[in-house]
Amino acid sequence: MDKHLEDELEEITIHPGDIIIDHITGYVGIILNRTRRIDIVEDDIYFWEIKWTSNFTNKRERGGAKEFLNISGFLEEATLKLSILIGAVELHSTNDENNEK
Repeated sequence: MDKHLEDELEEITIHPGDIIIDHITGYVGIILNRTRRIDIVEDDIYFWEIKWTSNFTNKRERGGAKEFLNISGFLEEATLKLSILIGAVELHSTNDENNEK
């Protein structure tokens, strides 16, 4: 991977309690916790558990009908950081005001 890209990804810090907005799906998620998993090829891989809320974009399109989600899921840390870097996911950090991308 390009050193400049690695440096930019390293600058993104994610914490439990942070809020993310997925601009592709319209869902809003709350970061719950970080989990370490071991992979034969990559060694340590980290995943973030996310509690997703309603899709606010589709809610407006449906005429305000209330439809709530109860979805928890995991995103791999490198993928989440790359999504934040390119703007597909917006991070609102509870720990660092300068970290918003």
